[in-house]
Amino acid sequence: ATIGIDFLSKTMYLEDRTVRLQLWDTAGQERFRSLIPSYIRDSSVAVVVYDITNTNSFQQTN
Repeated sequence: ATIGIDFLSKTMYLEDRTVRLQLWDTAGQERFRSLIPSYIRDSSVAVVVYDITNTNSFQQTN
């Protein structure tokens, strides 16, 4: 389980473009929820991950 935030950055070169991939793994606890908007600001893509065996996990993604 993530406590706070984990971060990974990778630069990739696709044809004539440089692409910067940043992965931010945020904790699911309510107390960390207010931090998320500042980490995803200016993002082109966001991926939301949840536990498919736990309905509450999906409902908390909103």
